Amino acid sequence: MQSLATSSSLTLPPAAALPRATHNLVDDFFGSRESRHDNHRLSLAESVSPPPYVECPEYTFRAPEPVTLAMYLFKFGFFFPPFWILGVIILMSPLRAPPAGPPSASWLPEKTDAERQMIIERMRTTELKWARRCLYALVAYIIIGVVAGVAIWATLRS
Repeated sequence: MQSLATSSSLTLPPAAALPRATHNLVDDFFGSRESRHDNHRLSLAESVSPPPYVECPEYTFRAPEPVTLAMYLFKFGFFFPPFWILGVIILMSPLRAPPAGPPSASWLPEKTDAERQMIIERMRTTELKWARRCLYALVAYIIIGVVAGVAIWATLRS
């Protein structure tokens, strides 16, 4: 079997014209700027910058999810579990969009109606996501409470 270097059908790419530097994995991991192990440090003129992005990946276009009441109810429910009940009530509410027309133009007046509807839809899906989390947390809290209550009752009874 021929080696790749001597094969006539395959040619090796040219060697990169980058400065050779010895790397220590520990220094690379911890981000040490100066290393007593490296004999050569790259200067700013020698450093290689990454190529410019031609097309940004999809995840860079996602905006952070909107902050909603259900999100706060879920997070603060760990300190005061009845907040989860309020989150479940949000899950059962109809979540209607504000009426179209002049009053809705006062909310985000710089946006078009289509953009406002898109924002409302994002808020609605985020609100439902956090309201479902409130429901799951409430159910888990009730199950843990029932199991603890039955365990205490069983130990006191025996």
